[in-house]
Amino acid sequence: MVQIITYPMNKVILHRGEQISQVGVVLKGLIRVYDKNNKTVWLVPENNVYGSMETLALQRPSSLTYEALEETTVFLLNYDDLENAIKDHPNIATLLLMYWKSTAMDIYSNFYSFIHLTPEERYLQLIQQNSKLILRVKSKDLATYLGMHPVSLSRLKKRYFNSK
Repeated sequence: MVQIITYPMNKVILHRGEQISQVGVVLKGLIRVYDKNNKTVWLVPENNVYGSMETLALQRPSSLTYEALEETTVFLLNYDDLENAIKDHPNIATLLLMYWKSTAMDIYSNFYSFIHLTPEERYLQLIQQNSKLILRVKSKDLATYLGMHPVSLSRLKKRYFNSK
């Protein structure tokens, strides 16, 4: 079944420990995904797909929490319906493969940046790739996403903007 749902700001969409049977696309808004220690592991802005892969693929409860940081409108599709649509329309499989490749590259890029870049370099990279995202996320959440303490991010922002 297909649904379009609008979540209010700060609404938890999926709690850690829950299971879902849907995959979604963010039409408007922003979703923050975080772990049990409140560390931001993923930010999902407009035109991006989200879903708990461990729940959908492995039928396990989610180890992460998904929260709307803004009023967020999503397009939801039942995962079983998606699998049936792939069987009936092979072109959908091609589109999904393209999406999974893109997602895999995003994950690899994030993994690579945490190994090879400093937190400051990750911040500068985020400014280059998606500067508007920085304005939409609380500093404490952005800091954990970048792998630094909020105080360090504050100093970095001050240094960066004073040099401009």
